[in-house]
Amino acid sequence: MRLGGSLAPAHIISEPVTLDYLANSAGLREFFPAHFTQGKRRRRFKMGRERVVKCLRDYNEKMNAPSRVMESIDSLLDEDTYVVVSGQQPGVFSGPLYTVYKALSAIVISHRLSHDGRRFIPLFWNASEDHDLSEVDHIYLMEKNKPCRIRYPIKGASRSAFEVKLDLREIKKVLEKIEEITPQTEFKEDILKNLEVLARQSENLGDFFSRLLLFFFGHHGLVLIEPRILRPLMIPLFEKMIKNPLRSTELVNRAAARLKKRGYSPRIHKTPHVCGFFLKRKKVTYNGKFLVGGKSFSSRELLQWLEANPFDFSSNVVTRPITQDYTLPTYAYVAGPSEIAYFAQLGEVYQEFGVEMPLIYPRFGATILENKVARIIKKYGLAIQDLRSPASGIKKLLKEELRPLFARARDDVSKVLLPMAETVGQIDETLGDSFQASEKKIFREIDSLEKRAVRCLRKQNSVMELQIYNAAENLFPLGDLQERKINFLEYLIKFGHDFLEVIHREFSSSNYGEHRIVTFPD
Repeated sequence: MRLGGSLAPAHIISEPVTLDYLANSAGLREFFPAHFTQGKRRRRFKMGRERVVKCLRDYNEKMNAPSRVMESIDSLLDEDTYVVVSGQQPGVFSGPLYTVYKALSAIVISHRLSHDGRRFIPLFWNASEDHDLSEVDHIYLMEKNKPCRIRYPIKGASRSAFEVKLDLREIKKVLEKIEEITPQTEFKEDILKNLEVLARQSENLGDFFSRLLLFFFGHHGLVLIEPRILRPLMIPLFEKMIKNPLRSTELVNRAAARLKKRGYSPRIHKTPHVCGFFLKRKKVTYNGKFLVGGKSFSSRELLQWLEANPFDFSSNVVTRPITQDYTLPTYAYVAGPSEIAYFAQLGEVYQEFGVEMPLIYPRFGATILENKVARIIKKYGLAIQDLRSPASGIKKLLKEELRPLFARARDDVSKVLLPMAETVGQIDETLGDSFQASEKKIFREIDSLEKRAVRCLRKQNSVMELQIYNAAENLFPLGDLQERKINFLEYLIKFGHDFLEVIHREFSSSNYGEHRIVTFPD
């Protein structure tokens, strides 16, 4: 693999549904209304645009969004303007790299689609109602070529991200740790100062996440929104969920059964009595009555509750995309590999709620290849993918060095033994079995000697091993893709804001779903 190329989909995606979707497999076409390669679609948006625009304006003004963002929002008043959405739950300091790659993907795809009188606006759905806080309370940065986990402690449990008040003392401790383990560069001081300012302006983890993305991507016109801000617009959807409480679960399970018949493993599994919404983030079930946290309610009581306080209602994994695309003029959703598999089960749920399913575009991805790592790869003649299993790569290198010698030895021994085998066989047939046993013993001894020689050579090549393991940790930290672990501050501090612009340019020339290898200098 040449440096600066890309990783094949099979090297980065383990989800068969996603791989077949990217290939536009005929077996999946019934699960998606259209494929992203099929060109333009007209999008019908039933809700009045003025209400949506007001919600977006109010929120982004509160987050101190730059003027380019407000221009994007105002353009949505035009009937020929739509949004390209991506989203993620809000991680502290943005979480893994793929979060910023999602934001940049929405920006690039919006630009590509904007032509022939239609305009597309990038929008990021800040899923601040998620409450799996163990996934978002930390970041990874590299410390001496090893991934270092830096945690922002969150007290309590079972709370949504927007309910987690930002503790400035703890934020300062995280910033101090970042200061300690990252290299000294001309960019570092300003970046850390800006992060502290953004934290001081933020009330909670959701706020901080939105402000951070607006600070780094607002000049591209990226709009931010949290679902709770749009909750009053979602009331008709929740009314339908209350009146027909198990329908979305029935439909998603039905799609799961069809996928199984096609040989796929569905990603969404719901027990039949689970409703498609939460109440105060508590699971709701239905068995003639609604059960919430040990209490029972009638449909009438929940409808009255919804009218009095719609902010207590929120969607689950099945209905979250429906609420998004009901309230926004969505043309496309930019999805990660796992998300595409989720959407394969949602087609009939969209139809049930009378919402048009957006085109699902695969996001772009990247692995950052610093020159220090590129030199190691070149020095030892490795492929980037070899570093996903460095022990195997090292073993392969050590065996390659000795293989010609032992291969010649085996050939020479075979040549010497061949006439002996013929001769003893002619003397006595019973000697043939004894000879074969002796021959196998000789080759076992050669194999054993080769293994011992490899072990000795490995000791002599400890420097090589260390270099390869360090390179592997930089590209595949903790054995995973870099973009799934490392935070973007790792490279922002090293290379400044140019880092994000370089990635933006790389994505602008990438194929949909492509995973680029991007080389950066020392």
